[in-house]
Amino acid sequence: MVDLSNYKVFILTAGLGTRLGNLGKNLPKVMLPIGGKPLLENIINLLRSQGFKNFVFNIHYFPEKITDYFGNGEKLGVSIEYSDESKKLLETAGAIKKAENLLTEDFVLIYGDQVFSLDIRPLIELHKNRKALATVVLKRSDEPQNGDLAEIDFKTLKIVGWHQRPHDFKNFAKNTFLNAGIYVLSKKIIEFIPEGKSRLDIDIFPGLVKNGEAVYGFPTDEKILDIGTPEKYEYAQKWYEEQKSIISR
Repeated sequence: MVDLSNYKVFILTAGLGTRLGNLGKNLPKVMLPIGGKPLLENIINLLRSQGFKNFVFNIHYFPEKITDYFGNGEKLGVSIEYSDESKKLLETAGAIKKAENLLTEDFVLIYGDQVFSLDIRPLIELHKNRKALATVVLKRSDEPQNGDLAEIDFKTLKIVGWHQRPHDFKNFAKNTFLNAGIYVLSKKIIEFIPEGKSRLDIDIFPGLVKNGEAVYGFPTDEKILDIGTPEKYEYAQKWYEEQKSIISR
């Protein structure tokens, strides 16, 4: 088993939530309630149950609403550190580069506006066994046009093609999957990230895949839902309650 004390979980919590309309007007979207608790707390509780104890959040939009609620993580039995982007939002790759000194040699990266029950530990095992630069969770629980598409070699699980939005794919091929926004990354990836604002999926991954770097996919049938719009938020709330009722039976 992998020693999870050697892994930090970097959760991206700085997003503006503009597509949520009034729901995100005065609140970071990661603080929207799911099952009576902030979404971010649900993610922490899930990952803590899997053995993760060390977290990093990047903060930008109403940062005090996150820091005041979570503090150093002690009340949840975890450790939380913050990467302050209050002056400038740096997007996914830029956030990683800024938080470099807070991250472990391999770390988990998660978009914080997602609802899921995925066990991250098999992802880490694959990443370790492949000696990967990046390992990406891939899904089909959404329409192809709604995200970045990865093509994989099923024999090795290496990602051999990457198509960032907008693209022309309207259907999934046998070996194509959506980027689910959950990763295990080697800190070496920072060598490929420029200073300033940049996105992992648009500015970094296409070049890594094209150059044959060790980027692998982890396909899953598990639901991984984002809450980026009021409609998606409502659906995610219903799905979460359904999962709770199934578990309690």
